[in-house]
Order: sequence, then C-alpha cells, then structure tokens
Amino acid sequence: MKLLKVCGVASIAALLSACGGGDAGSSTTYAFVTPKVNSQRIYAYTILDNSNNTINQTIRDSVTAVNADGSYVYVQDDPSGNSIVVNGTTYSTLTESRTENDSGQILSYSYTPANGIQVTCTVAPHGTGPNYPLAVGQAWTLNYAITCGTATPPPYTQTGFVVGIESVAVPAGTFSAVKLQSTLTWTDVNGTTRTEAITTWRDVGTAIIVKRVINIAYSGTALLNGYPVTTTTALQSQS
Repeated sequence: MKLLKVCGVASIAALLSACGGGDAGSSTTYAFVTPKVNSQRIYAYTILDNSNNTINQTIRDSVTAVNADGSYVYVQDDPSGNSIVVNGTTYSTLTESRTENDSGQILSYSYTPANGIQVTCTVAPHGTGPNYPLAVGQAWTLNYAITCGTATPPPYTQTGFVVGIESVAVPAGTFSAVKLQSTLTWTDVNGTTRTEAITTWRDVGTAIIVKRVINIAYSGTALLNGYPVTTTTALQSQS
C-alpha cells in the first residue's frame, strides 16, 4: 500500500494477477481474514527524502463496510491533518475511500482534492501483493493499471516472493508475521522511472500489514524537487 500523496498525485501501485506455488518442505498456508466493520488501524508513516530529511506522518484506516464476497471498504486519512513542505515537495495524505478484495488487494479508491471535484480511480484487475492463501516459497508476477478518468495509465510491474515467518516488533506489539519481498517498477508520464524494493510483514493470523519498508531508486528524467527514497510504515494500534 502506498499511503502518501505527493503534491496531490496519488502514490499508489496496483497490480494484475498472481501465481506461484508453496514450499516443497511445508504444507502450511496462511489465510486472509477480512477486517470487521468499524475496526481501525493506525500507522506511523516515516519518509526519508533525498536530502536525508525525515518526515513523520500518521495514517488511519477505518473499515466502513464488508461485502458478501469478502471485499471491504475503508476510509484512509491522517487524523492529524498534517501537510508538510520539504524541498519544494508537499507531503500529505488525502482522505480516501478504498475498496479491497478478499486478498487485501485494492480494487478502487476515490478522493476529493482542493478543487472539490471527486476523483475515482479503478485498479485493473486488483492491487499489489499475492493472492491468498499464502505459503512460504510462493512467488508472484503482476502487471497492473490504475485508471483515473480518461488518461492512459502507465504500465506497472511487480515480482515478489513469500520469504518466511518472522517475529516483528512495532509500536502496537510483537507479531508473528509472513515476510514478503517484492520489486515494483513503473515510468511516469514525465519519463521518470521508479524502482521500489518492498519488504512487507503481514500478521499470520489476520494478514493485516504490521510493517512495510520501501526503498525507491530513480532513473530517467530527474525530479526537480525533493523526493522520498525510503518509507517505513509501522502499526501503532488497532481496535
């Protein structure tokens, strides 16, 4: 999940299909559990930019609806309402309504920018990460498109691997988690290519994200302002 809006542009990746098998030495699989209505997760979100500045934000996910097919809707926002400008770049989180499927992969999202006109984006066919249930050794390759209006979306590609089970300590506590590693690449309309090395830890019992670290490399057209090179998301609390 990408929680950041940079200068009003959604920083979100969404992806196409998943494939892969389990570890030959283990038959254990890990299921996805759809969160309950009115449940809430709060994350600390830390950004390190290209000038070694640290930007701290808070992200809140509040579940508003659960559908019969296991998909669910939640509102994502920053309860502090922080908007921080560093090196000419504005870091903030717009309030979004998001729909995810029964593997926690985003299907659509909508938000209302400063001009007051709601923007709705669809993810074809679903968002990042592997299909559940998961098994250690499972690999996936994904291609995706996010369509907002009539513009032709750039191609995104992700490859990933289920590494194993690790104990992870975050402000919300210590969790036994499935560790996922992946690489995501895309080129924007200005010719800047981003390659993200993503490590994600998901709780083995519920599949919620308890921690995610993203290291971002840039090539092609240089960016004029500051930009994030590392982001860290860590669960602070859940209810």
